[in-house]
Amino acid sequence: MPINGFTMGKDVSIDINTSNGPLRLPAVTKFTSEPVLGNISVTTLNGITEEAPFPKNWKGTVSIERRDSTADDYQAQWEADYFGGVTRGASTITETIKESNGSESTYRYTSVQLQLSKAGDKAGDKTVEQDFNWTAQRRVKVS
Repeated sequence: MPINGFTMGKDVSIDINTSNGPLRLPAVTKFTSEPVLGNISVTTLNGITEEAPFPKNWKGTVSIERRDSTADDYQAQWEADYFGGVTRGASTITETIKESNGSESTYRYTSVQLQLSKAGDKAGDKTVEQDFNWTAQRRVKVS
């Protein structure tokens, strides 16, 4: 629930659907997303430069605390598919945000490429944090 009108991290949930079905990551602790923009600079003969920014794609990270082998198994299957010549389809990430006015906003990231980028540091008396990096072609508003 938003606090004092501010969206908090616990107001956000994500669902990941891969070409092999839902990916249920345990203990998601962080989800980042940011647009990737292109830019064309045009300098006219009078020396004035104008900018023409445009959207390219999206990128981000999903961080989890390791509770089981889900992330490692996903990466192992991805590698096995790659080296086995199996074509792997893209995924989607659906992000749902509880707004301060009680409504929900839902965004879908399409044509997602998802890979385990950090299998985690293993040390005594510490949890193991794992990260997935992802890129998406688009983010569209669902509701």
